Amino acid sequence: MSAQKTLTLSSAAVANTATPAHPTRAALRKNGGRLIGLTALALSMAACNTIPKADMRPVLAEPNVPIEQTYGAFDKETVSSGEQPSIAGQRWQDFYSDERLKALIALGLENNKDFESARLAIEKARAQYQITDINDLPAINASGGYTRQAQNSVDKNPNSSYNVNLGLANYELDFWGKIASLKDQALQNFLATSAAKDATQISLISNIAQSYANLSYSLAQLKLAEATAESRERSLFIADKRFEAGVDPKLPSLQASASLENARLAVLRAQSSILTSRNALQYLIGAPIPNELIPAPAVSNITSQQIFNAGLPSELLRYRPDVLQAEYSLKAAGANIEVARASYFPSISLASSVGVSSGSLDDLFKSGSVGWSFGPSISVPIFDAGRLDANYDVAKIEREQTLANYEKSIQTAFREVSDVLATRATLGQQLEAQYRLQDNFEQTYQIADARFKAGIANYLDVLDAQRSLFSTQQGILDLELQKIVSQIELYQALGGGANLDVPTAIPVPHKNLVQLVNLPASTNKAKAVNAIEAASSARVASPQEAGAIKQAQAKETASFEPTAVVDVNDDGTTDAAVGVITEKTTFDTSTETVPVTQIVEP
Repeated sequence: MSAQKTLTLSSAAVANTATPAHPTRAALRKNGGRLIGLTALALSMAACNTIPKADMRPVLAEPNVPIEQTYGAFDKETVSSGEQPSIAGQRWQDFYSDERLKALIALGLENNKDFESARLAIEKARAQYQITDINDLPAINASGGYTRQAQNSVDKNPNSSYNVNLGLANYELDFWGKIASLKDQALQNFLATSAAKDATQISLISNIAQSYANLSYSLAQLKLAEATAESRERSLFIADKRFEAGVDPKLPSLQASASLENARLAVLRAQSSILTSRNALQYLIGAPIPNELIPAPAVSNITSQQIFNAGLPSELLRYRPDVLQAEYSLKAAGANIEVARASYFPSISLASSVGVSSGSLDDLFKSGSVGWSFGPSISVPIFDAGRLDANYDVAKIEREQTLANYEKSIQTAFREVSDVLATRATLGQQLEAQYRLQDNFEQTYQIADARFKAGIANYLDVLDAQRSLFSTQQGILDLELQKIVSQIELYQALGGGANLDVPTAIPVPHKNLVQLVNLPASTNKAKAVNAIEAASSARVASPQEAGAIKQAQAKETASFEPTAVVDVNDDGTTDAAVGVITEKTTFDTSTETVPVTQIVEP
């Protein structure tokens, strides 16, 4: 069980006077002197707690990826250059050229429930920030009352009293930045939620585009299967006639029938794929698909891009909303450290009230019934059994966790882009090889069919050529689909699809009374600076810089000095040692001694 004591010091002035209802200058000077004296006393008593030194070093991410170098694998249509704009900088309305697809994306952004939930999450985060900000405004309350009382049960002259008061509730003066850090934390959480909405939008647009392409090529597969089935029906008809005429045995007829059934199975599979693709697309747009927006079979292009510029990996920090979300979470964790550190300092609050009271309602607002009070108070943490230290340690560990998540998000983004580029690197060559195969099997089929009709080859050669040609044509459609999907995935992986032309409205926080003395902070320029700082990016180190930083980091050492050894099971061997650990760093000569229980080898 832990114990905690908080020392509260207060200075109050109370007066009932016939003079105007505000503190006199002498009273203000007197109370101001008291407040200064109490503050000095509070700070000296707060020194009983070891207040951690402020860490002014910038947070530096080390994702260990070549963020300033170009990507590795490319095809003929893809480049990686910082001199040309990345396709992620294009609005989705400009990147996609298929008008049906753009109409479906617009429907999805309007009706999709996941995206609606993401939009509502932003509104919730904005409201939560406003609550945090409003809590820093002075709260002034008005109250009025009537009391009638008697001294005892036989009192024949009960008294009546009326009162009206206007009071300022306890208002904390933010000398140490605790309230400002809480606001910063709430603001960064709001920005992280906004980035999460952008990530949802990018994913939704990509999924709609991919489902649109899947439906298009499912329709193309159905068209190919139906044409193949029709061709094989003619082949079966010829085989049956040759069998009836006694030209061929029954085997070619049976083989032609089996080939036809395989084609009909392909038709059924294509029909099933169409239904599945339609359902997926309808789910994404959140509404039935209008017939006029059904894609044409095997769309060749859904974007007007001829060359796809991936930019540099460093641009992922600007365009990828999941990376931005992790970055804002990192900055929120940094603000939480400042909140934990500010808790070591005294809490200084102001409370005041002015009101009137009278035993008669007619005399309530006469000058002689006016009274006022003004009282600053200071609360100093003296002993809390280590709770402040533990909260500060938790805040530092949480920032290290969010830093690791931020670095991981950069690594994930780099890998996803590299994977798409690796897929695209050979797609063009695969398609060229597949088209050459198609030409080969078309000629093979024509020769086999002519030899069979001439009676110098059996029907099995024809069937083999038919199957090979059909399989190759299906493969071409699959590769053409992969090519379209790779364009969509590259745009998504680079962070394309967010509303870059609709900036995030960053709320401007209210000023604490302590900050109002800094009048330039309320100018439009100062507000703009605050907004830019709130949304600014954290520094990311290159691999070389990260290595140099690690070598220059302070080295922490710890030594254990046992004060007693313990034999837990009384078997004559040492099971544990109780003592102290002294931790030191090369950059800080101060030491911190913590009593611990250290387990040692017997």
